[in-house]
Amino acid sequence: MVDSLISIAVEKLNTILQDEVALFASVTNDIKKLSSTFELIQAMLEDAESQRLKKNKEVTIWLEKIKDVAYDVDDIIDEWTTSEALRSQATDEGDVSCFSKNNVRSFLSPVTCFNHVMLRHRIGSRIREARGRLDDIAKDMNQLGLSVSVGERVRMDSQVRQNENRKRETSSLVDRLSIVGREDDKNKILDLLLSESSQEVTEVPFVISIVGMGGLGKTSLAKLVYNDDKLKEGRFHKKMWVCVSENFDVKQITKLMIESATGSAPDCESLDQLQRRLYEFLHSKRFLLVLDDIWSEDRRMWDELRLPFQAGAVGSRIIITTRSENVAKAMGSTRTCKLKVLSDDECWSLFSGEALEHRSKTERSELEEIGRKIVKKCQGVPLAAKTIGSAMQSRRTRSQWELVLESEIWNLADVMEGILPALLLSYYDLPPALKQCFAYCSIFPKDWEIKKDKIVKLWVAQGFISSDTSKEMEEIGGLYFDDLLKRSLLQDAGMDDDGKIFKCKMHDLVHDLAQFVSGNDCSIMKITQGAMLNLNKVHHSSLTFTGSAFQVTSIPSTFYKVHKLRTLLIFPESELSIYLALRLLNMSEMEKARSCSVLHNLFHHLRCLRALEIGGAKISRLPGTVRQLKQLRYLDLSYSMIDELPEELIDCINLQSLILNFCRFLKRLPREMRKLISLRHLELRRTPELEYLPKGIGRLTSLQTLTEFIVGGNDGCELGELKHLNLLRGSLRITQLQKAMSSQDDAMQADLYKKAELHTLILSYEYGEVVGDEEKRRAEVVLQGLQPHTNLKVLKIWRYRGSKFPDWMGDPSFSNLISVELSDCTECEELPPLWNLPTLRKLGVYGCPLLKERYKEGGDDRHKIAHISDLVVV
Repeated sequence: MVDSLISIAVEKLNTILQDEVALFASVTNDIKKLSSTFELIQAMLEDAESQRLKKNKEVTIWLEKIKDVAYDVDDIIDEWTTSEALRSQATDEGDVSCFSKNNVRSFLSPVTCFNHVMLRHRIGSRIREARGRLDDIAKDMNQLGLSVSVGERVRMDSQVRQNENRKRETSSLVDRLSIVGREDDKNKILDLLLSESSQEVTEVPFVISIVGMGGLGKTSLAKLVYNDDKLKEGRFHKKMWVCVSENFDVKQITKLMIESATGSAPDCESLDQLQRRLYEFLHSKRFLLVLDDIWSEDRRMWDELRLPFQAGAVGSRIIITTRSENVAKAMGSTRTCKLKVLSDDECWSLFSGEALEHRSKTERSELEEIGRKIVKKCQGVPLAAKTIGSAMQSRRTRSQWELVLESEIWNLADVMEGILPALLLSYYDLPPALKQCFAYCSIFPKDWEIKKDKIVKLWVAQGFISSDTSKEMEEIGGLYFDDLLKRSLLQDAGMDDDGKIFKCKMHDLVHDLAQFVSGNDCSIMKITQGAMLNLNKVHHSSLTFTGSAFQVTSIPSTFYKVHKLRTLLIFPESELSIYLALRLLNMSEMEKARSCSVLHNLFHHLRCLRALEIGGAKISRLPGTVRQLKQLRYLDLSYSMIDELPEELIDCINLQSLILNFCRFLKRLPREMRKLISLRHLELRRTPELEYLPKGIGRLTSLQTLTEFIVGGNDGCELGELKHLNLLRGSLRITQLQKAMSSQDDAMQADLYKKAELHTLILSYEYGEVVGDEEKRRAEVVLQGLQPHTNLKVLKIWRYRGSKFPDWMGDPSFSNLISVELSDCTECEELPPLWNLPTLRKLGVYGCPLLKERYKEGGDDRHKIAHISDLVVV
């Protein structure tokens, strides 16, 4: 972890050195020496990490000092780059900078010049102070007896090598190929679920426990059973899967059971209402429930949870997974399946499937002997075998494998707080950038679904992803995510409709590893906890809450003292239930004032924040002190009650991601949003009250995500604002198209045909009951001008009132288009020639009466579209 922090600091120092015009000569010299000392220390880190694992307190303290300096240097550089960005923006806006590139000083703005010179002096002083601290730390290396490692370390390049990445064959449910040695256990449990003798047991519920130490595959076995084809034959009327983890909250578990069974969150909150709802739902039904990863031994909690189960029919079954036999007893287990460790041959099967994939027969033969010795050290734990096997993929030679076999880490199991040596070895095999990204994942609670898109944005916000001229940072971050999956440090990958991985989880033991290597850097706590952790050394923190919307007044005052906090994530355990709760809530003026006051104080103290999420919060506005968060890169206010954003937000010039999904009361964005020049992602899903997008959005040329573009309004955007946003990717919905200007040239100004990464396009009109001929003509002209790029995959047109579709629809050049949806296009009489599209496999025509007559089952032109596999005309 320290290694990655130093790597980031050195990279930024070298970057700032390239702008010597903006620095004093003495500062340049200090930066060079600071960078050199960091690199000297970095050469000692392998030995230092080894000593830390052996509980050498002096070395541990030494590493903490280095970490503090690295963070401080990062803050200094960020302050400098922010000031330069503000100066550049002032120049663009017509102000005069102190220095031009040819070092000619302008005296037209003396205040600006004076402030900039003072800032340079202050930053120079802070760099000298940091250099002095680091020099003192470096002097301690000899006293600690640290040395440069002469052992061979096999590292990947700092950028993940694309050509060695292979696509994982995983399922959001279970990866059957990754499970070995559990066939007998699976059949035993299936027999308990399905055999006639088992069905005669009248006890409800009949509880089967899967018990075993961490990493043995309890959850994988339960998934294997849960998804077995034999259970798809109607034996159970309802199946439910709930991950319990360490917090046995009866109300929350009941809510999750209802969600799992019905596919939607319940609209009630009290335990009595929830249990009655579940009781009614299970009444006279035979159900299968899996309660995964239970820790609580409190029998009373189980007795309370099981009350609704009595409504189930005879033959209902519950499977629990747990590490403790005491938990199994407390849960009233009828049968217990105790998992044993795997045999060496079974572990070898897992290990070799990862480590020896794509190797020649000669290589396999040469490495098998050493590999089997490594497998023995995994002690029959499948997680250990699979993870260390993944790490061995990048080690190509026998000598490299011998280094792993002879590592001291195998002998440190008794001092590593329960961390499996194989997992720690896998961590040390990571390049510095991936180490930082992996450790950061510990900020999420155990069993949390980690969304790929979100974690990558957070990595970018923290500066973990190096910029690359050939790739966007988000693309590199996506490769990092995929590589952690490939190495089995992330698991349970979930796929979207396009077969792309969009979420994952961390195994409990891997989460323990991430917390171990992050040290004091990351903290997780529930908002209801009474005892607060010591946050003095914390840089990243998350708070979770259950139940109704979050009151910001509940933020512990302890956080006001954590001045160097870089991440604060406050989010609900269930996003959907919070959204439902917010629909029923209102805020008094007193509540609004109190919440604003709390945030005012919070922002005043936490000026180093890079990432802030206040999901599901009862807040209607942000205070003006948000402008003090100069380093803020990521702001997520989703599911909050916010109705407008303050103009002061535009001073957060580093802001990259502004996420406002499900803010159902949001009406306005800052008028000067065009000044947020670093903005890369603006998410506005389900914000029905938002009136318009401010003019000037088109100047935010770094935008990659813009989920909603609202046309027109007094202060709103015209379609031409989209012209230069050619980095847009993913999905874009353009609404209020009836307000667009009538000229086809005006619509063409959007240049949608240049946006090659835009894969989903939704074009939406909002007409009144009566639509005149002129409006219909204008609708046709505008739609004709909005021709997208031929890479488009999904096209949706809603409430269009033209009498014909544009010429470009149905053009064979749209060879990637797989889905078209036409909804409420009441004036159109004929479909465009969609039958010319070679890849089109889904067509939905809804509420289009003139089209329905021609293309419905038995209609005159049905034969033209009959080849489309997924066809709906209603």
